[in-house]
Amino acid sequence: MGPPPGGHLEPEDTTLVGAALRELTEETGVSAEGFAADGPLHIDVHTIPENPAKGEPEHRHIDVRFLFRTGGAVPVTLQEEEVTGYAWRPVESIADETLRARVLAAL
Repeated sequence: MGPPPGGHLEPEDTTLVGAALRELTEETGVSAEGFAADGPLHIDVHTIPENPAKGEPEHRHIDVRFLFRTGGAVPVTLQEEEVTGYAWRPVESIADETLRARVLAAL
């Protein structure tokens, strides 16, 4: 399974959480009703390799992850050019131990 919905900040974004909520809604059609955790749930910093096709040098990338709540069953409408599939998975399937522990604590 691929990464969770997300993307980059846009010029109109004024907060990180606002950008995360915008990306969630754009890519999945899911509307969040609130936050499951105060502030970012997890921050991951990693290196992105050089991509000559995009004219991008190697650079550091920062993922700021938020956990949102929804009410009951929600319809999912994928933005197929960004997201190729989805699955509702149990928390125990989250591979990153730190992220899994933080999701469990928030729930």
